[in-house]
Amino acid sequence: MSSKEISKECNLSQGTLFLHFRTKENLLSTIINGNIRSYDRELIKRCKVNDARDSFLKSYIDVLIEHESFLSRTYKDLPYLPDALLKNMLNLDIMTKNLFFDNLRKNPSKKLSIVDSFISIDAFLSQIHKYLLEKEVYSESNSIIRQKRGKIVKLFRILFE
Repeated sequence: MSSKEISKECNLSQGTLFLHFRTKENLLSTIINGNIRSYDRELIKRCKVNDARDSFLKSYIDVLIEHESFLSRTYKDLPYLPDALLKNMLNLDIMTKNLFFDNLRKNPSKKLSIVDSFISIDAFLSQIHKYLLEKEVYSESNSIIRQKRGKIVKLFRILFE
């Protein structure tokens, strides 16, 4: 998208846009980092490690659906993101894995070692990423995660119960 198209869509002049952001990369960073912070805050606020596993998973899926378009688009563009944004997305993934690990530790069922727990969490989140990469139509009514919710819950139960 050109800076002219961006400024027109925002109802700003190109000069005002560049005065504030200097470059399109700075604008992109501001948008993505804002979405990362929003997603991060919602995960921490709603996915309580002390919650029962089913409640934790429901909260995670709800947050995922709310941020699905951002996550889908960003995961598709990971190879093209500047290093700082890539690092922020990887940190978000690490934080998510740690939330799942802490929840599993507080609510044990299967006797999984620490290594096996992280392998299972990686497998589970990799499937979520795969679904997000499959998303083609970006609208509020077209949620790939909502469509795949049953499969997500089933995979979670197979891996962790």
